[in-house]
Amino acid sequence: MRTLSILVVSFCLASFLVNPTQAGEEVVASKSLTVQSSGPRSGDAGSKYFNIQGKDSEKYASFGVLVFDIPKEIQDKKIKNLTLTFVQSVPKFAKDGAIRFFLAPDLDATKDLKFDPTAPDGVGDQIKPLHALGSGNFKKVETGKTESFSLTVDDTARGQIAKGGKLCLVIVPADATVAATYFGASETDKEKSPRLTLDLP
Repeated sequence: MRTLSILVVSFCLASFLVNPTQAGEEVVASKSLTVQSSGPRSGDAGSKYFNIQGKDSEKYASFGVLVFDIPKEIQDKKIKNLTLTFVQSVPKFAKDGAIRFFLAPDLDATKDLKFDPTAPDGVGDQIKPLHALGSGNFKKVETGKTESFSLTVDDTARGQIAKGGKLCLVIVPADATVAATYFGASETDKEKSPRLTLDLP
């Protein structure tokens, strides 16, 4: 009887391993921008780090832009879920707070992005259209901590993903005090770069 039970358990475990209930495609960000009042942050710091900071940060207030290259093989798939994952980089000025996520048009040709202190989100009218993907809360833990956010998936998001090519996300501060601090898109350290997981049927 014991032998039979072991065989049944082994068979069930093998079936689970061979037939996963969900498949996903993980895409690492190819580009990240921290956009301040003077424009995108330049130099090594501009590519290595990715910050979203509210108005209270004054000249360091910023929103973020992420670019993902969507693989052609998923263009015909109907995406079920989207998850955006960051790795925290925590300096002394990091502060807990709310952030919001948007889907944007291709921003590669836009060279004059700036944080607008007169706009509630710092973006204003300079990026159109922006399609809301939800919100979340940055909670400061420690450098190296992984933090994930589930994004809203609707027909607009699915349609843009289905086109393939570049997918641009804009992340903005949702309150004046937040200072969400992460690692940016890096060619040399992909494990720390922002990543997007697309759950497929």
